[in-house]
Amino acid sequence: RIQILFEVMFKDNKKAYLVAVGVSLLVSLLFIYISVSTNAERLPQESKYLISNTVWTQDEDKPQTGVTKLVPPTPESIQAHISKVLGNLDPPYNLKEIKSPQSYFFPNINIFFTGIPKTGCSNWEEALLSAEGALQKDIDQKHVSAVHGGVIRPYRMNNYDRTSDVVNSATSIAVLRNPWTRAVSGYRQKLSSEQVQGGMLRSLSYKIVQSIRPSDDNNPDPLCTFEEFVKYSVKVGGIGDRHFKTQLSYLNADIMRHDEIIPLEYANKMAGELFDRLHKNISLFKSYDKTSDPRQQSSALKAKEWLLELQSKNPKLISDFYQIYKDDFDLLNYSNFTHPEFPLPLL
Repeated sequence: RIQILFEVMFKDNKKAYLVAVGVSLLVSLLFIYISVSTNAERLPQESKYLISNTVWTQDEDKPQTGVTKLVPPTPESIQAHISKVLGNLDPPYNLKEIKSPQSYFFPNINIFFTGIPKTGCSNWEEALLSAEGALQKDIDQKHVSAVHGGVIRPYRMNNYDRTSDVVNSATSIAVLRNPWTRAVSGYRQKLSSEQVQGGMLRSLSYKIVQSIRPSDDNNPDPLCTFEEFVKYSVKVGGIGDRHFKTQLSYLNADIMRHDEIIPLEYANKMAGELFDRLHKNISLFKSYDKTSDPRQQSSALKAKEWLLELQSKNPKLISDFYQIYKDDFDLLNYSNFTHPEFPLPLL
């Protein structure tokens, strides 16, 4: 129609007719471009957290579609990141000059292990004791914390010369965990009335109730709630019990290095790769949870639920609680409970 209109308007001027047609084509192309761009902006942008991909389950070799693939960070990227974080602390810490009271040396398999509470350390200690030949029989998975007693005591670092060539040639391992899921797991196992694997710290739970709960509160449960646990932690600047101390505090000591630092969220895969490199026939228990995806495990889902609820009620309390464990978050750049990849490290 525009072309016919131009032919009528410029029938006696061919040059003007060609110019008009050219301009109209340019205007048409411009409108097409604007329309496409606008519609593209309205479409949901592809998110790296929602890409349809595959993730392998621990029980079968069939991929599940529709979730982000679990790709562990490389050992080199972990070491580089942690070294940078520790170097920025005041005072700076050096991973090559570190030991821990929770460190053990297994001479037959030539491995050090630093067992930070609530990072799956019972699982690791049982596997390493078994490989060492120190266990007469397998320990019931529900009672795996039994390894913390007399079985492992002879292997504590204070029984060995830390400067010996044998010790210096061993491979040193530590495991870290998202501080949010670690705190929630510690509360559930040690302080709550929930029946979960492991022993309780009833006296500490009673102490928290006496310190935090108002005298006119009608809660009949003598054990503390999660909110009371968080409030008490903030009040005292961090609970001193070993299950709630910062993970950094177990890395901050003298004369020990950590060759391999493994996120608990990727423990089975990364441990398998590590033991293959070391030519060791060692395997960890499978996850207590039915799913191997840490983002869908009950510990992460429970942590997200409780923390989101508490944040909606008292955001300052959550912020203050975060500050207690800020360095632990930085160690592996751990995700917040509001992040779609929670509780994974973001390396």
